[in-house]
Amino acid sequence: MKRFIIGVAILAVVIGGAVAYKMLIPRTSGGGGPLAGITESSGGLTYAKATPLTAPPVGGFQLPTVDLGDGPVPLLTVPLDTWGGYAALFAANRGLSPSKDSLFYKKGHFAVQLVHVESSTDQLAGYSAGQYPLIWASMDSLPLLYDALKADKRVAPKVLGLFDWSAGGDGILAKSWVKTPADLKGKIILTSSNTPYAFFLLWYLAQNGLTGNDVKVVWDDDGAKALKLFKQDKRIAAWVSWTPYINDCLDPKSPSYVPDTRLMISSKDANQLIADCYIVRADFLQEKPKMAQAFVEAMMEASQEISAKTYSDMAGFYKLASAGDAKSMLDDVHVANFPENKMFFDEANTIGTYKIFILAQEYYKQLGVIPQGSTYEADQVLAPQFLAAIDKEGLFKDQKNTMLNSFNTKSSLDLSDLESSKVVLTDNVEMYFDPNQSTFDINSDRAEFKQDMTLLDKVAEQTKFLSTTAIELVGNSDTSMQAAFKAKGPQGYADGAAQVTILSKHRAEFIRSLLIDHYGLPANRVLATGVGWDNPLDPNDQAKNRRVDVKFISLQQGN
Repeated sequence: MKRFIIGVAILAVVIGGAVAYKMLIPRTSGGGGPLAGITESSGGLTYAKATPLTAPPVGGFQLPTVDLGDGPVPLLTVPLDTWGGYAALFAANRGLSPSKDSLFYKKGHFAVQLVHVESSTDQLAGYSAGQYPLIWASMDSLPLLYDALKADKRVAPKVLGLFDWSAGGDGILAKSWVKTPADLKGKIILTSSNTPYAFFLLWYLAQNGLTGNDVKVVWDDDGAKALKLFKQDKRIAAWVSWTPYINDCLDPKSPSYVPDTRLMISSKDANQLIADCYIVRADFLQEKPKMAQAFVEAMMEASQEISAKTYSDMAGFYKLASAGDAKSMLDDVHVANFPENKMFFDEANTIGTYKIFILAQEYYKQLGVIPQGSTYEADQVLAPQFLAAIDKEGLFKDQKNTMLNSFNTKSSLDLSDLESSKVVLTDNVEMYFDPNQSTFDINSDRAEFKQDMTLLDKVAEQTKFLSTTAIELVGNSDTSMQAAFKAKGPQGYADGAAQVTILSKHRAEFIRSLLIDHYGLPANRVLATGVGWDNPLDPNDQAKNRRVDVKFISLQQGN
């Protein structure tokens, strides 16, 4: 699971140290940083407080030189914490030391020095001071970074490309008494101070009509301690966690097993939501555009050259026991290649840079860590010209976009499959239908039908984010005639129940057709059924009972 360099500042302090992925390398204690000391303790729990990010001291960027045998060349120092998503960077460098064999040297006549820096505070301080002109950041952290650093244009962050997506390493565990996501309102949620989970949590809450202000967030930056806290403290409703702790909590054979706990959602279900990017300072980009271009090209090429040597290099760098341990670090990430980077930067992509930036900005405004009057544009932090230049040259045409449709089309989808699978999100979409009608005019000017289309827009967007899930549409009908059919006796009631069940299924099928034909969803992702009048929401407002429930269901193994 990936640590978050900045985004969690909205919910907790950023401290030095990070959890080592898979290998559980002990954390270091940072004891400081720009946000230290902004938490409150009560009843054995450390409560997080939302606070804006404060920029570290700024200096000009530094680019020393190194002689690799042909005279001095620029040396770019890149700090890395422990994370498998950097595999392409190791592959591009062709080793742990600056080398003429590296793709950076071959493409741009410069060298790269990789340094192990676990503390996100130290990475950001080095970036701001100029020691590290290039660092990693998750895409959702960019509004916070830009807000904090915009005062000095030298350090304004610019996104060059995408390292990876988290694809299963992150998740939200919940106690059994949390029946639905809406039950999290007012409850205590445990998270970590140095992870990307803040945005994941905020996004999940938003899908259920909640904000970060509707929950109480506590944190512990030590994974083992957090697991113990989650297991023992009955006040904690959910834990925004990561592997291997997720697996330990759910495995009855594990000594860390937490009974009556379930995984509500993981980044395997929303596998393009947590995106790790490489960013550079604006002054570096302005003065060294050719280096930036060569860096991006090297990363795109190396994304397809991750090999046994890469794992060996990573094991040496992170002091792991074996190359196999390093290889396992990639189990829950997807390293992005060129067509996937191109898709990520596409403004029309509903799960790309633009949308994630806008969503994150709005969540942070809700929490008060970005001023309400401030609205930043994604274009202010993006540098897509380098990917565009690659595209214009026609490079990497042999690379395939495997994330374009990551839904498991081989899954045999039927209702019995869905019944045994895990619902990760449920939307009670109170979609208006006229009595006894199973369709509506999507172009109508009626306010009710316009609201229906607004709700469908939301559902369609959610299906983009939850790109590996199936969608079950459950149609419902009102109960206005239930008593009358009961009065007709058992057979009359059965006839009436059959009629409304068919009507409710037709409503679900109509919504299914809209999602497929109007919004372009793959037909094999969407199933429709009807339950008639069996599940009314409000006996006094029949319009609320004429609705379609939307369930997003995980088909991923290992959740």
